[in-house]
Amino acid sequence: MAPSSVNGNMQSSNIPEGQTKGNSTNIDTINIENLLLRDDDIFQTSLNSEDYLESLAPIIKDALKVNGLSDLIYKLNDIVKDKDDELNDLSLSSTQDINSCIDSIDNIHVESYDLNQSLSQISQFLNRSVHELITRKKSLIKSKEVTSKINETNVTLNLCIQVLEITNKIHELIKQNNYFSALKLIDELTNIHLPKVESFSFAVKIYDSIPHLTKMIKDESFENLGKWLAINLERKLVAIGEALFDNLFLLQQNWEKIKKSKDSSATFMPYKLNSPVELSMRDPSSNYNIFDDEALQISLSSLFDAILVYQTLNEDELLSKLYHKEWMKKYNRVIYPITSSVKSPAVQGHNPNDNVITEFNNLSSLDEYLKKISAFFVMDKQINLATKFQLRSHANSNDLWDSYAIKLKPVLINYLKTHKLDANNLTDFKDLVGNFLQIMENSGYKIFDLYEILMIIFQGYFGPDLIQQFRLDFIESIQSDHYMPLVVQDKRDYENVMKICWYKSDAPFAPQNVHSMPISFPFSEDYVHYCLGIRSLLEEIVQFISQHYSYNINEINNFIVNDIFEKVLGNEKGVGINNDIQEFIDKNANNKEVMAQSYTNLEYYLFSLYEIGKLINRRLRLNTGTGVHNIDANGTFTLKAIDLFTNVRKFSEDTIFQMVDNKISELLDMVEYDDWLPEVANKEANYSIKDFALFLENLFKSIFSNLPSSFRTLGLFRTYDFVAEHFLNILKSVDRYNRTAIENFDLDIRYLEESMSNLYSTQDSSPENTEDGGAVALQSTFTELRQCIDLLKLDSYEDFIKNPSFRMRKFDRVKLEDGLKLISKMQQPLEEDNEDANISAHEESMNTSTNSIDSQNQSVLSNSASTKFAKFSSKFRRKNDFDNY
Repeated sequence: MAPSSVNGNMQSSNIPEGQTKGNSTNIDTINIENLLLRDDDIFQTSLNSEDYLESLAPIIKDALKVNGLSDLIYKLNDIVKDKDDELNDLSLSSTQDINSCIDSIDNIHVESYDLNQSLSQISQFLNRSVHELITRKKSLIKSKEVTSKINETNVTLNLCIQVLEITNKIHELIKQNNYFSALKLIDELTNIHLPKVESFSFAVKIYDSIPHLTKMIKDESFENLGKWLAINLERKLVAIGEALFDNLFLLQQNWEKIKKSKDSSATFMPYKLNSPVELSMRDPSSNYNIFDDEALQISLSSLFDAILVYQTLNEDELLSKLYHKEWMKKYNRVIYPITSSVKSPAVQGHNPNDNVITEFNNLSSLDEYLKKISAFFVMDKQINLATKFQLRSHANSNDLWDSYAIKLKPVLINYLKTHKLDANNLTDFKDLVGNFLQIMENSGYKIFDLYEILMIIFQGYFGPDLIQQFRLDFIESIQSDHYMPLVVQDKRDYENVMKICWYKSDAPFAPQNVHSMPISFPFSEDYVHYCLGIRSLLEEIVQFISQHYSYNINEINNFIVNDIFEKVLGNEKGVGINNDIQEFIDKNANNKEVMAQSYTNLEYYLFSLYEIGKLINRRLRLNTGTGVHNIDANGTFTLKAIDLFTNVRKFSEDTIFQMVDNKISELLDMVEYDDWLPEVANKEANYSIKDFALFLENLFKSIFSNLPSSFRTLGLFRTYDFVAEHFLNILKSVDRYNRTAIENFDLDIRYLEESMSNLYSTQDSSPENTEDGGAVALQSTFTELRQCIDLLKLDSYEDFIKNPSFRMRKFDRVKLEDGLKLISKMQQPLEEDNEDANISAHEESMNTSTNSIDSQNQSVLSNSASTKFAKFSSKFRRKNDFDNY
């Protein structure tokens, strides 16, 4: 719609009749038109749009302001009408599209109908083809039937000729003892030829003779099989067993060569014989086959002949039953004497001998027996394989083995219990049982029940024996040690010590720090023996489990860690060396050389435990493949014994300090102060103080000279604190003294301070311990004693009593009440009696007051001084940095 037409309509509709149109009306109308034209685009939007409503609101407001609302309504009506027209046009256009779609659908329907007709014609054509094919097939079948009948007639005529020839050949083979060939001809004659010519008279005579011939062949073939078992099984079991063990030894050697070859890079170390990895890499020709052994010369012809005879007679099950009975007879004879030791549950308990377990006198007799057993069961499996399980199945062999393993297990356990085996005999017994089980496993038998014997050997005998042997060697070592630092003169001995012992890489005796011989180690020979013993212990364990322990690896590793190393290093009495060390320290508590060296050795013991944990994990991961607790290859395993050795080290430390405290107490008892009111001042320290200082110096040099720097420093601090507290208590316990006594006392204390400072400098010569900070910290142990002496040496005590800032600056370690007590004991000159009386009165008021120090009428301090003291007293009363060091 053109703007001019809209303006004209709106102007004509807004002017009533008879009303004069003025300038204002014209202006309003023009404004409305401008607004509508300016915002014409808002009418193009949806009436439901919020933007549209927001845009329309100001237009309506403007129209109201100029009284042009009617024109605006007309304008909006026109726009709505235009929109309706557009919508109608769109509807008509959509109807045409729908009609066009309906026509397309009709065309599709027609085409689909035509297609359906075509498919029906094709189906009819296929049906006709199928019927023709069936007809032709029936004709072919009929033709084949006719041809077959002609052929059968021809065969029957030929059989009539062949029957007599075959009958004569059968008699000849029986005379030659060729049973299977004869039976084969009988079977052929009976099942193929005779049924087709049985109407002839000669066939009846042949039928009558066949049962007799067949039975004779069957009986003689099985009798021949029994003779074969007696000759080749029972009489050759020992030789077969020897050959099996020799072959096993060869397999073990070949696998060890592969594991130790350069190409393997220790990859195959965790895998044992008969493991899937070993089997995959084994040369098949190295497996032992009984029937390929030329030395045995065992032929299977009689066995195969009997099988073929019974197969021909279709009596396989009968042969299997007969063979099973014959085999069980051989089995009962072979496993003797175990059969006499296991009774059935129904008869057990009636005879005292029922529960008697078979015993072998020695290992050689058991060895011979197990070789026979291995030969019997291996031959059972190999016969099964050679005969393709026609006589016995794998299940039969496995069931027989399982039942036998139940009988054998208590016999082997009883052998362990009834024979006292040393380490070598135990290893031989383990190797015999392990080799026997590996032979059985290699033949496909389950060995898990008997594998428990190996676990019993390791856990019940080998492990405890190792622990006791290690403990006895360790006790002998600590009791025979001279408890002096180890000194090595020869470079080769030094290298051996460094290979055996565990130490920190930055130790002063480490190779990079050693330039000449001899070398003095901090530890004694005891530590070297201990390190060698631990390494030997682990190596013996690894060697023991290296071949036959293929299963329960996690259980084995846990036993090695928790039941061998943790126990032998633990604190169980009679088992762990931790307890032995503690008992040894307690027994030698008064021997300062033993105590000092034991503490040093314990430091290295404790460090070694971290390295032992890493070594155990590495060795077990290399030899078993799993390591400790299945931690990763880079993980760190920590022994629980570390905490125990830490406690023993603390016990050793406490024992040394207790011994030092006792020695110092004995020396301090020799120092006596009797005269606290002397008239003459001393020019030098008391002789008893000098003796004490000399004894203390000798004590520290004899005990702490070889101990670690940190321990020496701690010992010095404890001793200084102990001595300072002792002399402070002496000073506090005196009833009365004069200034001369204090001067003499100060001279003694200064001598002690200087002596102990010199001792500190000689004991701790390392750069980190000779700094001023260490000396200052050391002197702080005498701070309170020094401040008490300096307080008593003051010419006037007024500043200490009345000036809190002075007191906190120079006597921060002296409590006010303690200082007043000390001052009150000082004997004053006559001119100071009044001041002394005031001090005594103030002390009495301090002791009897129930309020704080700023109580009025009872304190000689001013109110301001009391206030300051109350503010800071709690802080300085807690300032006892070294009192409890």
